[in-house]
Order: sequence, then structure tokens, then C-alpha cells
Amino acid sequence: MNATEIFSRLTAAQSAGVLDWLAEHDRGSYKSCAAMLASRRKLRPVFVERKPRAERNQWMAEALVRPSNADLALEVLQVWTLGCNERVVCDFLDALSIPHNGKGVIDEVPAEPPASSVGSAVETLLSKHDPAAVFVYLHLFADSAQGSWSYLEGILASNEAFAPAKSLASA
Repeated sequence: MNATEIFSRLTAAQSAGVLDWLAEHDRGSYKSCAAMLASRRKLRPVFVERKPRAERNQWMAEALVRPSNADLALEVLQVWTLGCNERVVCDFLDALSIPHNGKGVIDEVPAEPPASSVGSAVETLLSKHDPAAVFVYLHLFADSAQGSWSYLEGILASNEAFAPAKSLASA
């Protein structure tokens, strides 16, 4: 599942939570994303900037599900995941003994560990973190693994815990 597909599975409240976090914690990325989305729709950025944040977030969320905006959707979800949900990332990597920089950044995706280790790591994440945040991160991770983590992809496809039902606004 790529970033636009992930955005399409988020509820309006979850998308707003991601974009609100971005607006409050990484204003430059938020403004850049809004301006890029506006230019792709042949709108002046000031038109989007003048909208109330809730309306602007709704417009941005609707735009981030379009395949033509996959690059922006990925950037928004990566910034949000590494900023707001760093513990989710680090807990997963630590559970699988994957070396990282302490903030969840890895140089390259390694080969998939044994299925039992992956299953245990996923269960640990679900017991400690918001399932919607885990949903976003694991789908981003699986997409970056480009099909080489088949057991993880199977979990994501079959485990109902990954149906994004909780609000990310509190994450």
C-alpha cells in the first residue's frame, strides 16, 4: 500500500490529525505541501493559505489521495511518522534488532527476519501504540521494502487491528 492509498484509508479525523500535527510541529513542510498542492491545481498558494485550517486540511487530505500527489503524501506521512510517532518506529526496529540512528532512520531495509520475530514485533507495537499510527508506519515500511517482507505484508492484509479506526489527532 503506497502513501496515497494509506491516506485514502484514513478517516477525515485521522487525516486532519496528521495535517494538524504537521502544521504545529513542522510549519515549513506544511506550508510547502499546501503551496505545491495549490500549484498543481493551478491555484495561487495565497488562495489556499487564506482558508481556515480545517477547510485547508480537508482540501489537502482530498488532494493527497490522488496518485499524482504520491510524492507529497509520502513526504507528509514520513515526516509525521518520524516526528510524532518516533517511538513506534524505534520499538519496531529494536524488536527486530535492526540498527538505526536512535530516531528510527535506517540506511537500507534488511532482509525480512523470521516470521515469528516479525509477528512478535507487530504484536508488541499494537499493545503499546495507537493502532492507526502502527497501521501507517507498517504500511510505509512494507512499501519501502518493495515486496521483500512477505510475512509482514500478510499480517497487514489479514489482521483487522490495522483497520484505521482510532483518531490520530491525539497521537
